[in-house]
Amino acid sequence: MIQGFVLYFSVSSTPKSFMTTTYSARFKHFQVSVILSPVTLTIRYPDEQGQQQDIHWLGSDLQQLETTPGGYTLHYRSPAGTMETLHFTDPALEQAIRKNFRHHKFAGNAPARAFNSILSKIVLITGIICGLFLICYLWVAPWLGRKVAASFSKETEISLGEQMYNSTISAYQVDSAKTKLLNQFYQALHFQTGYPIQITVVKSPEVNAFAVPGGHIVVYDAILDNMKTPEELAALLGHEASHIAQRHTLNNIFSSLARQMFISLIIGNESGITSVLVSNASDLKELAYSRELETDADNNGMKLMYQNKVDTEGMVRLMDLLNQTSAGKGQAVNFLSTHPVFEKRVANVKEQLKQYPSAPTENAELQTIFHAIYENF
Repeated sequence: MIQGFVLYFSVSSTPKSFMTTTYSARFKHFQVSVILSPVTLTIRYPDEQGQQQDIHWLGSDLQQLETTPGGYTLHYRSPAGTMETLHFTDPALEQAIRKNFRHHKFAGNAPARAFNSILSKIVLITGIICGLFLICYLWVAPWLGRKVAASFSKETEISLGEQMYNSTISAYQVDSAKTKLLNQFYQALHFQTGYPIQITVVKSPEVNAFAVPGGHIVVYDAILDNMKTPEELAALLGHEASHIAQRHTLNNIFSSLARQMFISLIIGNESGITSVLVSNASDLKELAYSRELETDADNNGMKLMYQNKVDTEGMVRLMDLLNQTSAGKGQAVNFLSTHPVFEKRVANVKEQLKQYPSAPTENAELQTIFHAIYENF
């Protein structure tokens, strides 16, 4: 065993092999090589008989590398428990040792040690799996859902919407008189959406309205109670009809459906997959739209109003009305949770007035039907 080495670095033969001069424990000079591998530090030197001798130090048994007045000292604990030291002077060797054994405690590289530990690898792998799961849930699944929705023909969408409407409407009490009048009002608007829009008024204290894929719009009578002008009602119906015309509702449903199916597949719950459509039908009133889709529906709704000579200022007044209703009466304005009126949305509507300027409504029939609706309250 060689103890108390003093190594004086002189020549580097390879990036991992260092030639040095040393004093042995018997104070005799030897030319030695310090060779670094991923797991060992090898001291190679010729003995007094000229025979090559190798001393192997495992990186896991290296204890400390310190700076001393004469250079550097590397401390090593042998498997037998004895301590050995290696002294050298060249900083290049010191840097090479620290870099080669950076994952060991003596090298002082805590981040590298943490990254190399088994626990950190488990955490890393778990993080990657969780990250992939979130990516699939938040982006991939909804994207696939929208792709499926885009492949639906209009006829299939209308048929699906009819089934969803029938499943949903059974939970409500329909106001037949207001339903008839509201359909007359919508027909008088002459909005061209490409879908057979049918409106149903239901009795509920909630201030809400929602669209079903394919053409159905469900309006709660509480939201009608707050309407002051036919233009506000036209704005509401134009907004909901635009969600249908631009397939926002269909896309949102299939995005939600894809996420639920993804979760069901992960946990192996087949019954969850078969019940997804039914649960979506019952939750249509809670279907929220993104800010982008809300803005698109506002813009298209104002376009429909402008094309049919309905005062587009009604869209601005509708948003003011909904905000005032929520703040003033303390009613359950569910419409605002699914169709939030945010500042940028209001600003956009006001900006759209430049493209679709406000002008008096020319259709007198709208006023007549509007008043007939409120005579039924």
